[in-house]
Amino acid sequence: MRPCYFPLLDGKMAKATQQNTKTHNRHLVLQTIYSNGSISRADIARLTSLTPTTVSSLVAELMEDGLIADVGAKPSGRGKPPILLSVVADARYLVGIDLAGSVLRGSVVDLRGNVVHRSVVNRGDQEGEIVLTLVYQLVDQLLLGIDRPCLGIGIGTPGLVEPQNGRVIYSSNLTWRDVALKDLVEERYQLPVHVANDSQVAALADLTFGNGKGASNLIAILVGRGLGAGIVLDGQVYHGDSFGAGEIGHVVVEDNGEPCTCGRNGCLRTVVGSKVAVKHARQIAERDPQSIYHHLVDSLEDITVDVVLEAYNAGDEATLALIKEAGFHLGKAVAHLVGALNIHRIIITGSMARFGWDFTNAIQKEVSQRVLPALANEIQIEPSSLGQDTVALGAAALLLANELALH
Repeated sequence: MRPCYFPLLDGKMAKATQQNTKTHNRHLVLQTIYSNGSISRADIARLTSLTPTTVSSLVAELMEDGLIADVGAKPSGRGKPPILLSVVADARYLVGIDLAGSVLRGSVVDLRGNVVHRSVVNRGDQEGEIVLTLVYQLVDQLLLGIDRPCLGIGIGTPGLVEPQNGRVIYSSNLTWRDVALKDLVEERYQLPVHVANDSQVAALADLTFGNGKGASNLIAILVGRGLGAGIVLDGQVYHGDSFGAGEIGHVVVEDNGEPCTCGRNGCLRTVVGSKVAVKHARQIAERDPQSIYHHLVDSLEDITVDVVLEAYNAGDEATLALIKEAGFHLGKAVAHLVGALNIHRIIITGSMARFGWDFTNAIQKEVSQRVLPALANEIQIEPSSLGQDTVALGAAALLLANELALH
């Protein structure tokens, strides 16, 4: 057999390769500890196929950085019990920002997704450059309350986003076009910043911290002021060829329908969403002098999605009907996603998810009537368990994945 010869690496290349391997192994060890909750060094070596010496060296580094700690001995029937390791949840804090609604929301989150504190800034109908000023105001407020090292800032924003460089290509909600959001925020705060579409980070939130945890495939439908779908395939958020995967809110469903912010008429978001629910609630109140809304507000202009939720929780039949109608319209769109992707796990999030099972059951009913019966039996549609923190938590999860390779 002829001998094989390999070109020698120069010193710089060899050093770079060794560093890449070490970084990969460090991430692998940290991810193994994070995923298992608590685990011994021996079990880390077994699960990762790294040598015990390599594991011990990397564990020592991670402990020195304060990312992990001993949490006591594992009960053992014989011999010396192994020491368990766990990630220190508050070793780093993450800032997650949600730009999806009329209220900009932000959360300081620990490594396990526990919200340390929240802050909000009212956006109203402000657009363009003013929104960027409000983002700075929100981040300033959140950073004031941080007493731990900050891993960075994650941002979930409506619109088409190029995730590699954090550039907002276009957002009709914010009237942003070609905004280098990542660069602008990084320059101001000198912290790592990661940006992605709000629906996509909502999917990441449920995959990392919510009731979609551990799923290989799922769809998160973000229904609020806007509407979009975050799609997870084989454990990875799918962005699409031009970063617009899941932009179902801007698919025309009604010819000659209501005008949409994108410039077209009859988009799905003009028939489903919090603004639509408010509009229909006001119409209910206008038609019916005995409507519950006359008892809840002094003026029809005071009806918000929170007031609609209050009427729903009070058992108002007209409000229940409008919620079911919204579920009917959304179900038609979700059926196409299910037919195309054959994904069983669908999570409804955003402000409309607060209407709970009446909303999701209406979606489920319509999907079941519109897809292949063999597929319909497997579909599970449920409201998110993360509430109004979903996008902020997803932005934090985006940061966690990019900076520490944790998910």
